[in-house]
Amino acid sequence: MTAPLAAPPGPVTRLRTIVSASLGPSLILALAAAVIGFLLVGQLQGQRRQGTPLSSESEGDLARILSDLNAEADSLQNEITELKVQLNELHQSSQNQAAAAQAADEQLRDLEVLAGTVPATGPGVVVTITDPNGLLQYDTIIDVVQELRDAGAEAIAIDDRRVGAATAFGEKDGHVAIDGVVVTAPYRVVAIGQAATLDGGLKIPGGAVDAVSAVKGAHIDVNRQAKVDVPALPKPPTFTVAKPVSGK
Repeated sequence: MTAPLAAPPGPVTRLRTIVSASLGPSLILALAAAVIGFLLVGQLQGQRRQGTPLSSESEGDLARILSDLNAEADSLQNEITELKVQLNELHQSSQNQAAAAQAADEQLRDLEVLAGTVPATGPGVVVTITDPNGLLQYDTIIDVVQELRDAGAEAIAIDDRRVGAATAFGEKDGHVAIDGVVVTAPYRVVAIGQAATLDGGLKIPGGAVDAVSAVKGAHIDVNRQAKVDVPALPKPPTFTVAKPVSGK
């Protein structure tokens, strides 16, 4: 019967065999003690690394700790969701306020242009009226202005004088006067608007062009331009009777 093979000697046994062949018994014992101490320290450190503070807790305590952590996580998630909703509402409110402010600002600028309190620029026409005989009356100039307004002119100036809602035309010392200031031919009328529409409005049969041409020696010339400028009124209009109606 075959005898079982003997297990190979361990590292401590081999070390003892090797050292015993060359060293004395006292030195062998010292080395063996050092090796055993080293192995024990390594084992204790491994066990310490594997342990956790929760290892001393009972199953009930662990279940309670897990439940508390889950509840705290859910609370934080709900708070994050609420903060996101609030942030989105604030963002939308800010956008709405910005849009309302922009719309109000645009409306204000439009009203300032229509009122004549600010200079204006844009496409339009330049109307030049010559009157070498001085026979043109102020009512004919009014016809030109009215035709331009009917054709959609947004701003009008005559000889660099803005025409507003309260502008008065008249006669002074035998000449055409605007707000009491005399203007003389050739008259230069500048209007901002759709150039083709303004040009066509002046040239309708029986319109302003025909009215000027009917005056002996007078002539009117209409030029479309991509950009014309009109100044603001010398001073904003004032009202002594009309009052704004307060909105409800």
